[in-house]
Amino acid sequence: MPPKTDPRDWERLFEGRRRRHGPLRIVVIALIAGILLLGLIGSVPFVLDQIEASRVVARQTQIVQQTREARATTQQAVTQSAIAILTQTSSPSPTATLLPTPTSAPVIGRAQVINGGNIRSAPRVSADTVIGQVCVGDRVELLEEQTFGDNNRWYRLRVVATADDCVPQRVSAGTEGWVSATLLSRPEP
Repeated sequence: MPPKTDPRDWERLFEGRRRRHGPLRIVVIALIAGILLLGLIGSVPFVLDQIEASRVVARQTQIVQQTREARATTQQAVTQSAIAILTQTSSPSPTATLLPTPTSAPVIGRAQVINGGNIRSAPRVSADTVIGQVCVGDRVELLEEQTFGDNNRWYRLRVVATADDCVPQRVSAGTEGWVSATLLSRPEP
């Protein structure tokens, strides 16, 4: 019969095995951690590109939505004016109609459009108040200011000069209406 192995022999055998694999295991763990860290660092530009792309898509979606809203408002106004023309009755005797003459409102300041958006007939956000679109770079004269609450400021303005065409529903120079202060640069006297 073979002699029994002393427990100290087992410890000696396994202790040697642990020592041989100890530093190798540390090196392997360090290599794997380094590869993962390099992968994370390498993916940062990709993540930043994806964030920027989503911002661009969100801005384009906002412009498209504003354009659709302006088109719908324009179509609604055309339909209402066509209905009004069709429902007018002819008067038996012609009467002279005086056209209102435009008056020059006092200018309280000048500004430039820094965010494209809707110009409205009243200082409130509603589809039925949209006159058209103002574009980035348009120059305006401020005629009146109204503030609702703490940060909701509106300006009644007149478009003085237009920049490049940005949307088909853009207003022409001379158009008057209301615009939120968030679309304008800081007013200049």
